[in-house]
Amino acid sequence: MRQTASEEEILRKGLAVGAVLASVLLAGCSGGGDVTPSAGTSTPTEPTTSQSARTAPAKSLDVADRCSIVTSDQARQLGADQSPRERESNGKPGCNYDLGRSGGGFMVFVAADKSQTMQKFADARKSSVQMIDISGYPTAQVAVDEASCILALDVSDEGSLYVNGLVPSGSPNPCDLSRQFAEAALTNLPDA
Repeated sequence: MRQTASEEEILRKGLAVGAVLASVLLAGCSGGGDVTPSAGTSTPTEPTTSQSARTAPAKSLDVADRCSIVTSDQARQLGADQSPRERESNGKPGCNYDLGRSGGGFMVFVAADKSQTMQKFADARKSSVQMIDISGYPTAQVAVDEASCILALDVSDEGSLYVNGLVPSGSPNPCDLSRQFAEAALTNLPDA
């Protein structure tokens, strides 16, 4: 059966539109570099940048004593009543600061995390991250539930300050507590 000229033109246009849509979908799913919009499109794109938006000085993540990030005195002022103890959490070497025994009070883990930047942390949790600022440092905050809150502060181009607060009772607010420990840590991390 022979197609008419108008049917061939419609078929050609349909294939062209399909090819364009397929290439847009593939480009969006590839996770590749910047895509330059074709002439005539008005969709703005946000430039990808490695430049930090921090307004405070970059910090060094080289810490000899993991528990010097927040001193014992600072931790006590924030409510901790146990001795700080070095430990590792998800491959991050850091320090625990606790109020009460396991299951009560609170636990805050603080680490100078060289394994991921704040941006990588935020990108991995896009649907649940809230961007805030702590003392001039862009911060990705994830309130996991009413009992826990994780922060990643953009203190360095080589990593982040990682704070994970767990308050089983929900009081004090775990995000408020995590922010207080982050602010204490910022006073102790040396400038880069």
